[in-house]
Amino acid sequence: MKKHLLFLILCLMGILTSCSQKHTRYYIGVSQCSDDEWRHKMNHEIVREALFYEGVEVEIRTAKDNNQNQIEDINYFIDRKVDLLIVAPNEAAAVTPVVEKAYGLGIPVVVIDRKILSDRYTAFVGADNCEIGKDVGQYIVNRLGGKGKILEITELEGSTPAMERHKGLADALKEEPGIEIAASVDGAWLQSVAGEKMDSMLQDNKDIKLVFAQNDRMAVGAYLSARQRQLEKEMLFVGIDALPGKGYGVEQVLEGVLDATFIYPTGGDKVMQVAMDILEKRPYERDTKLSTALVDKTNARVMQLQTDHIAEQDGKIEHLNNQVDEYWSRYSAQTMFLYVCLIILLLFAALLAIIVRAYWTKNRMNLELSRQKKQLEDQRDQLITLSKQLEEATHAKLVFFTNVSHDFRTPLTLVADPVEQLLEDKNLTSKQQSLLKVVHKNVNILLRLVNQILDFRKYENGKLELVRTNMDLRAQLQEWSHAFQTLALRKHIHFVLDVNDDRTDYLMALDAEKMERVYFNLLSNAFKFTPENGTITVTLSTLVKEENRRYARLVVADTGSGISAQHIRHIFDRFYQMDVNHAGSGIGLALAKAFVE
Repeated sequence: MKKHLLFLILCLMGILTSCSQKHTRYYIGVSQCSDDEWRHKMNHEIVREALFYEGVEVEIRTAKDNNQNQIEDINYFIDRKVDLLIVAPNEAAAVTPVVEKAYGLGIPVVVIDRKILSDRYTAFVGADNCEIGKDVGQYIVNRLGGKGKILEITELEGSTPAMERHKGLADALKEEPGIEIAASVDGAWLQSVAGEKMDSMLQDNKDIKLVFAQNDRMAVGAYLSARQRQLEKEMLFVGIDALPGKGYGVEQVLEGVLDATFIYPTGGDKVMQVAMDILEKRPYERDTKLSTALVDKTNARVMQLQTDHIAEQDGKIEHLNNQVDEYWSRYSAQTMFLYVCLIILLLFAALLAIIVRAYWTKNRMNLELSRQKKQLEDQRDQLITLSKQLEEATHAKLVFFTNVSHDFRTPLTLVADPVEQLLEDKNLTSKQQSLLKVVHKNVNILLRLVNQILDFRKYENGKLELVRTNMDLRAQLQEWSHAFQTLALRKHIHFVLDVNDDRTDYLMALDAEKMERVYFNLLSNAFKFTPENGTITVTLSTLVKEENRRYARLVVADTGSGISAQHIRHIFDRFYQMDVNHAGSGIGLALAKAFVE
């Protein structure tokens, strides 16, 4: 009996340990070439975007502008068997072989910002540096009136951005004989090195009219060097990056240190989106180009205000995420405590069995058995009380989370309205309209997510409302079904929408949003459990019931494995999952049933 009891304890402890472990679906390695403010912003965007995907672990290592360090970092990720590798190459020639090695081992590779000397990678995300160089060249021509000497301060000679930006600049100036590039010097990305190179150039070339540095730090270094010789007012300084924040490019334009800078987007969120599309087998662009724009005194203040507001919203999101993590930690601790209580209850049950067995053998143990029974009743009452307290605490946390979600709607609406007004401005450039559309789209996504959270709470509280509008159900089903055609082709599933009578009018008063979510949930489950070469059929027909009232009947059928009698009565229970091999939250069918009712 003691051996069985010990075995039971060990099994329960193993269950508790497995429940407390966090499941990692994807392990992504990021190899950064440098450790500067621009890279920090990109890293922050990558980590923040990863929060929107369940079970994604991101590890970032930086080579600090050293080729050998980056080669070792990439080999480290290869040895760790990462699911996907993100690389910002330091110098193309040195890093290309190890990137090809990772790609050859079947690891998807996303090259960002800088390129390698090969096409053996999965996808590229970054700005068009050659195009940026051309934009800078055109700005120089306009700013100098087509005449004057310029000094170019480049980045590392072996990095592709340095080569492409120089080429773009040269292409833009080759038809301008009045513009002369006095020299191109390597500033190694650093402000101090650029200042030293600028000081050397000013000893022999004091008639330079404009200094173009391939990043803002080097441009500031050149400006400080010119100021020591009291020449800063006789020339203009142009950089690239346009980072917001204290001492960075946008502020330097406002303070008159830089005449202009060009936005070089970090795009960390886009990098993570492409990475997840690759991992989850969704369509993706192999070459994703990020847009750039000029920042000068005419728009620097507006950009600073916008970035300050975005930074404030990012801070609020991070604060909320930290609070959610804290509450989840508390919930996990309380759940663990409940499990411990259950173990105690099982131990007392085993103890009761021992006492009963002893009672059968010795009548003198009757008094001891009664005492043990009383103890078990006390423990049961304590567990009931504890369960009620835990339920109350969980309810309070859900109320708090709902209130926080509700509070998000006001600032998101305040962001959406100005963006919509700006989109109506006819004076915006196409690039500005494109950026505003991205902002508008993502604000709407956040609003939709907040509304979904609130809908779930309304369902739990019995306050769901029906908002009906007239719509053609048949036309809507055809439109919604189109979104699943790509998935059907990829899984080789025969997907059919069958309307029994094409002449029937299916104009109805429906809540379109809830109907769409019900339909998408049913189809998502059908595709999830239907094997390749299977069939999914959606049938729309009419029924005539009493008093000649017509009803629409919608049936989603598939040739999957089906549902056993054991599970069929639980499919509408919240958080019930009959197949742990398929990911899901367990609330989809419960919400669908609530919407239909």
